[in-house]
Amino acid sequence: MNTVLTDNYKKKYQFLEILLLFVVTPIVLTLPILIGFKITYLLLGVLYIVWISITKKSVKKEKTITLKRLLLLIVGRFFIIAISTAAFIFFKDKSSLFSVMLNKPMLWIKFSGIYIVFSVIPQELIYRSFFVKRYRNFIKNKKVFIILNSILFSFAHIWFQSWVVLIFTFIGSLFFIDTYLKTRSIWLVILEHSLYGVWLYTVGYGALFMFPV
Repeated sequence: MNTVLTDNYKKKYQFLEILLLFVVTPIVLTLPILIGFKITYLLLGVLYIVWISITKKSVKKEKTITLKRLLLLIVGRFFIIAISTAAFIFFKDKSSLFSVMLNKPMLWIKFSGIYIVFSVIPQELIYRSFFVKRYRNFIKNKKVFIILNSILFSFAHIWFQSWVVLIFTFIGSLFFIDTYLKTRSIWLVILEHSLYGVWLYTVGYGALFMFPV
C-alpha cells in the first residue's frame, strides 16, 4: 500500500516538475513581465536541474543498432534535410543562399561558435541528458517519451513566434533524442545538433532564428 502511494506521489511530482520546468518556463520568458522575475525563475530552474543531474543515477542504455548503422542514419537524414532546406532557399530567396558565410565569413565563424557553446550545449544537457535521466523510467512508452520530448523542446522556442521554427525544432528533437537514447553520448548529440543549427545558419535561415546576418 505504501509503495503504491509512494509511486503515485512520484508520478504526480514528476508531472508537476515537467510542467514547471518545460511548460511554464518558456511562457514566463515570453511574457512581457519584469526581467528580474524572468532571470530569477530561469536561474532557479537551472539550479534545480543541475542538482537533480548530479544526484540522480543514470538510466541504462537501451538496446540499439550498431554504431556504423547509427552513423549512416545520422548522415542520411542530415543529407535529406540539407538538400531540402537548400532547395527551398534557392527557389524562395536565392540571394540569402550562403550569404552570411560568403559575405561575412568572420561573423559566420564567430557566431557559429557562440551558438554551439551558449545554445546547443545547454539545450542538450537539459533536453537530452537531464530529461532522459529524470523521466525515461517515468514515461515507459518509448514513442510517447520521444514525442513528448520533441514537443517540449519545440515549445521552448515559442518566443520566436514562428510556426516554421517550431516545426524545425520539433523535427530536430526527434533526431536528437533518438540518437541520445541509442548511444547515451552527449557529445555525439551535441555534434548532431550543432551540425543542423550551423547548417541552417549557413544555408540562409539565420534571420528566421534571429541570428546576426
